[in-house]
Amino acid sequence: MQNLTPAERFPSVRSMARPPSTPSTALAEEPATKADREQECSTHEAMAAVIFMGQVFSLMPIAGYGPASDPRNVTMRFLSVRFVYGCVTLLIMLTLIAMLGAYTAEQSSFGVQQASSMAYYAIIVFFMVELMLLARNWSKIMGRWYVDELPFRSAPYRPPASKLPFHRKVPLIAFSVMFLAFLEDTLNFLSAYKLNELHIRYCPHRSGFWKNFFHREHPYVLRVIPYHAVLGWTIELTMRIAKFTWHYVDVFIICLSLGLQRRFVQFNERLERLDGQPQSQTVWRGLRLDFVRLTELVTFVDERFSKLILFSCANDMFFITVQLFNSFDLKPTTVTTVYFWYSLGFLICRCFLMLFVVSSISRASERPLETLRRFPSTNWNLDLRRLCDAVATSENALSGKRFFFIRRPLILAMAGTIITYELVLLDQVKKIPDTTKDCTF
Repeated sequence: MQNLTPAERFPSVRSMARPPSTPSTALAEEPATKADREQECSTHEAMAAVIFMGQVFSLMPIAGYGPASDPRNVTMRFLSVRFVYGCVTLLIMLTLIAMLGAYTAEQSSFGVQQASSMAYYAIIVFFMVELMLLARNWSKIMGRWYVDELPFRSAPYRPPASKLPFHRKVPLIAFSVMFLAFLEDTLNFLSAYKLNELHIRYCPHRSGFWKNFFHREHPYVLRVIPYHAVLGWTIELTMRIAKFTWHYVDVFIICLSLGLQRRFVQFNERLERLDGQPQSQTVWRGLRLDFVRLTELVTFVDERFSKLILFSCANDMFFITVQLFNSFDLKPTTVTTVYFWYSLGFLICRCFLMLFVVSSISRASERPLETLRRFPSTNWNLDLRRLCDAVATSENALSGKRFFFIRRPLILAMAGTIITYELVLLDQVKKIPDTTKDCTF
């Protein structure tokens, strides 16, 4: 069963989803214009720029994707530059974790900073491995997705009204978020640079500014491997790739969710164009099968990506709380202060943007029920009743391994948790003294 193609798996659903047009159907629904059809694309095509962006930083080592490619032809070649690049980056990250673990074990205490550093590296390695596993099955995942959304890319469906073309909307959101992430990483480097300058004023330092910089930033590495400029900059480059991965997973989930949400919006807008007018049973049958197709697609996507969503949500919440805890530290430079509050604000906004977009799938899948209630009871038939039941009872929401489903109330619950945590910290946490003159790094 696993070796069957999407076309072989669901022949009955696809063969029935496009019933022959009847005269009443032709009168009720106006076909989409040529311009509408040209601007609509598949989720795989819209994700092409996002996939390429990930590959620049060693993620998603697949070949054969592109704006006009069939996702069922996508492959992951083990003897390719993309795959080797990903494996080398993963190996370096695993080595850094081992060095950090050994360095932490030698310390006399284990606190929030040490725990957050270990968690940071561990979650990045998990994301790298998970995206590589998804890349290996990308042709099957997106092949099924591609087949199931084909009816929504042609008449009588149309692209959502007053919206950007899908192939522009997804890259625009992805690159906007990653630009803000790049700005955050730049501030991070400037903050570390300024702290190193300040440290040199108070403490005996090693020969050379950059040698002292790398000893401050990566002591766990340089205690094992002798310092060299090439080594230092290799580590810094790896840190940039790791930080990109940390941000990229949320962007990746956002872009996938936009694809599902868009199809439900198209479905509801087609219902609205019927304007409450009586329709033939053939029309209702086609609509019902299209909605069932979308429901099955959400379930399919949730099974493949729920682990990534679970760890992404856990990662965001953990580091939001850690940063709130760190907000009580004294910041020795202005650049450090600016970086810290920008980083915290960006992390919170990125997390809630991801939750908002993913929860929009559930919201969009519920809207057809409001539209269906406007149709007269004189047109009631079995397929219309079954369509109403499907819309009312289906759980069209992505989840974190089904421990929780991402709907709008979850956003409010997480916001309440963060606020409660901050209020507790205000009452319990004492300000940590300034460590600018601490020379025991």
